[in-house]
Amino acid sequence: MEALRKLNILDTSPEERFDRITRLAAQLFSCEFATVSLIDSTRQWFKSKVNLDVDETSRDIAFCAHAILETDALIVQDTHKDKRFSSNPLVVEDPYIRFYAGIKLMVDGQAVGTICVFDTTPRAFSAQQLTSLKDLGSLVELELERTDLSVMSQELGTKHQELVESQKLLRVRSAILEKVVNTEPLSFVLDDIVAAVEKEYKNQLCSILLLDGTQLRLGAAPSLPGFYNDLIDGVEIGLGQGACGTAAFLNERVITDDLTTHSYWASWRYAAKQANLGACWSQPICGADGKVLGTFAIYHKEAGVPSDEDITRIEYFAHVASIAIERERADEIIWRQANYDSLTGLANRHLMEDNLSHALSSADRLSTKVAVMFLDLDHFKDINDTMGHGVGDELLVQCARRIERCVRQNDNVARLGGDEFVIIINNLHDVKNVERVTHDLLSSLSKPLTIENEVIHTSASIGITLYPDDAQDVSSLLKNADQAMFRVKASGRNSYEFYTESMREAAVKRLGLLNDLRYATQNDEFFIEYQPIVALDSGDIHKGEALIRWNHPKRGLIRPDDFIPLAEESGLIIEISNWVFSQVCDDINRWREAYCKDLQLSINTSASHYFSSEPNIMEWMTALLKTNTPSSALLIEITESLLMDADEKVSQKLFQFRQAGVSIALDDFGTGFSSISYLKKFPTDYIKIDRSFVNSMTEVSNDKILCEAIIVMAKKLGIQVVAEGIETSEQLNILKNMGCEYGQGYYFSKPVSKSQFESILMNQSEEKKS
Repeated sequence: MEALRKLNILDTSPEERFDRITRLAAQLFSCEFATVSLIDSTRQWFKSKVNLDVDETSRDIAFCAHAILETDALIVQDTHKDKRFSSNPLVVEDPYIRFYAGIKLMVDGQAVGTICVFDTTPRAFSAQQLTSLKDLGSLVELELERTDLSVMSQELGTKHQELVESQKLLRVRSAILEKVVNTEPLSFVLDDIVAAVEKEYKNQLCSILLLDGTQLRLGAAPSLPGFYNDLIDGVEIGLGQGACGTAAFLNERVITDDLTTHSYWASWRYAAKQANLGACWSQPICGADGKVLGTFAIYHKEAGVPSDEDITRIEYFAHVASIAIERERADEIIWRQANYDSLTGLANRHLMEDNLSHALSSADRLSTKVAVMFLDLDHFKDINDTMGHGVGDELLVQCARRIERCVRQNDNVARLGGDEFVIIINNLHDVKNVERVTHDLLSSLSKPLTIENEVIHTSASIGITLYPDDAQDVSSLLKNADQAMFRVKASGRNSYEFYTESMREAAVKRLGLLNDLRYATQNDEFFIEYQPIVALDSGDIHKGEALIRWNHPKRGLIRPDDFIPLAEESGLIIEISNWVFSQVCDDINRWREAYCKDLQLSINTSASHYFSSEPNIMEWMTALLKTNTPSSALLIEITESLLMDADEKVSQKLFQFRQAGVSIALDDFGTGFSSISYLKKFPTDYIKIDRSFVNSMTEVSNDKILCEAIIVMAKKLGIQVVAEGIETSEQLNILKNMGCEYGQGYYFSKPVSKSQFESILMNQSEEKKS
């Protein structure tokens, strides 16, 4: 089949060079019929025939299909006596074959058909006649070889033309892609595409238009008249808007063969005539996603339709143009992604630092100042957690727009991430302008917003630093503004502060403390103090809270309020918590055995420890087993912030502690959201009323009402209550009368050393024995 296909002869017109041979065969052998048959996959087709009315028959009834399988020739003297053919339709029907003689035709070593003679009467076929038939077959094979050579010659010519065309396309493509790779501006690349095409293909005028919304804008068309380019620049795409406007609208090639008559050029016919244009073939330029980027068009001065080669060329150059356009747009996207916040559209840290650097240089030239403002939204995390990230994102977007409206056009606003923004006020002559902007920001951001039918209230804390007054470089200015903002947060939020030198000193001290904290555990600088927790009905002490202390080798005793936040921020809190746990396990086993069998010690735990998978707080369960510490001897204190952020894994860990017999206390109850849903959703054995309610509690205070409400609610939920910060007998009596089970505070004992707490337990044990 492949050898036959290469001849490219099937279904071609009759040729005298073959017909001469079949006529000679019919005369030479005195047969009514003679053919040159070619055997295709499903048929036999007659290239030449004598006295036969059909052009082909099906292969399954063809005598020749048998002949090509013979080693020599197929001779059938009487078909009626040959079982292979006696019932063949060609025998029992027209042409009623009784005699057949055929010899196969070989091309490239393959049998592709036969030359045969056949008749309606039976006859013998001599050896001499067979030799003659073979000679005729050789003549047919020579003609077939000539056909093969002719086909090869034609194919070679075609291939040559294709090679010339390919070299032209390659030259253009190479030149253009080199410019694309070198990231030359798009306008230069498009001009070069058009120039290269027009150089390689004479008498063709090219145009590239770029789609901008619903309009086509001029990209490159140097050979078209200026008035014509001005006319089509900005044309609305649509049906009938010339070849290019229609091609961009339909996203398909448009061939307008005669601009003087084509309906698409009704509105442009006069301009085309003035520009001496006769035909326009336009191809949409499409991106990888199939969307239209523009059009590539070839104009001719005469009317005409494109050849297949022209169509290929148009498609090819439209594709080359798409590469250049998409590279330019990809560069724009990459640059924007690298420099702008995807949510708010504001500059990101990278671009902000670049803008700030330029602002400082400008201030030096103009002898002006620059203000850097670090703005943080207040309570954003609470809003994000309780109302969802969708609301949180929309809040950030709307706040970003409000911030932009409060500054000048030449000032810069950036989002660093989360709820942090930086504002750069350029070319300041008077610091009062900074205060005006700050007041505008605080006023604008404190106004309620409506998001998803919810009214949202927020505010902002703003830290401000000035160049060149406070610092001389970008990094220092940002640190200064950040420190000033944190001072506002610590002072109550919804305000602003200018940076001062004392803030820098505090930041340096804080950094030094953090560095020392990293080595405190291995240097044995921590120690534990215990504060007794008293059963209010009996006065017995069988509970205590473990409180960590840091004895710094140079700075002395450092308050937990100063180093615990640092430990939380740095992640050191997990290492410190594990150390406390180990110490408590050692102490409680010894004290339980010696003084108080039901002693229970509580440990403050960090939310980050529950979210950490390595190290995992559940390792404490294994440690309890290894040290033979009863799980009931341990109480872990958690905060409401943990429950607010808790996911399924955190909840599972809390329930595992509870199932193992470890008690759980909710610390500082009343200072956060104090949601009753937390008490129902998570395992809670104790709630600890924050000292801020107890310290100011009297018989007639609102704090008494709040404490009583907490105690009543806890009892109904089966939760016991510990009141912190008891300092007077009045507070003690009020709490006892309310039914509060436990209390701790300076009225009973301040936190004491390990040895002092042991003495308290020992004295209590001895008193009970006596």
